[in-house]
This record gives sequence, C-alpha cells and structure tokens, in this order.
Amino acid sequence: MSDLEARLERIETIEAARGASWRYAIAIDTVDFDMLADVFSADAVLTTRRGSQVGRDAIVEYYRKALADNVLRKHFLTNQRVTWLSVGEARMDSYFIYTFAGDDTSVFGWGNYADRVRIDDGVARIVEKTISVDVSADSRLGWATPDPGTS
Repeated sequence: MSDLEARLERIETIEAARGASWRYAIAIDTVDFDMLADVFSADAVLTTRRGSQVGRDAIVEYYRKALADNVLRKHFLTNQRVTWLSVGEARMDSYFIYTFAGDDTSVFGWGNYADRVRIDDGVARIVEKTISVDVSADSRLGWATPDPGTS
C-alpha cells in the first residue's frame, strides 16, 4: 500500500467509525432494534455498570429491556476522538449527554463511551462498547443539589 493509499484508508476508517457512533445514537433514540443490531458486530461486547453482554443477540436483548419504558430519548455526542488502530479498525472515545422525557420522567445525564469499531464487509460496526454514566439526574429535583437523604 502506498503512503497515499494508507493515509486514505486511515481517514476512511476514522469516518466510518464516526458513522457507526451516529447510527448507534439514532437507533437508541428511535428504538430501532434492526438498526441497533446492524450497529454491532456478531461478536461484540457491551459493558455497562450492569455488567457485560456478549454477542449481538445478547446486546439487542439487553436494549429491548432497557428501552422498554415509554419515554422520548435524545443523545448528544460530543468531543469525539477517533484513533486509527489498524486497517479497518479504530477506537472512538466520546462524551455523551442524554435526556429522557415522559409523563413521569424528566431525566438528563452525561458520561463517556469508549468504542472499538471494525469495518466488516464495508460496514463499520462496534466490536466493543463501554458506557460510563457520570451523572443521571431528575431535572425536577436538580442535579447540582445533594440528595436530601444523603446529608
């Protein structure tokens, strides 16, 4: 591979990783399980504070339960840093902000995603995703005020 071809491959891999991140957020926000399944590789691993899910089917089932409540969701991905790892593979670190709104829900929060993305058959898919939530707060109570039960 020439230097120019190698540089082009890196750029294309990085942009494909950004696309996978965007598809993930849209799939979660619209509760589209077909799109969500296509975001993850067959051998993917999802790690959250609730443990790890191994394999696309287990990940989609995890989200079927996690997204069962009837709330409007929105994700905002920010400060994304993509690091090329090898041909067709990149790591993406992102900050995220999210909102949930429903009849009895007004939640916002933020945290970090750490994703390893691999291009399979021309499609970028998440192989490993780690979600770390820093804050999840009911906006009706406020996020900057300590919980009265803890003081």
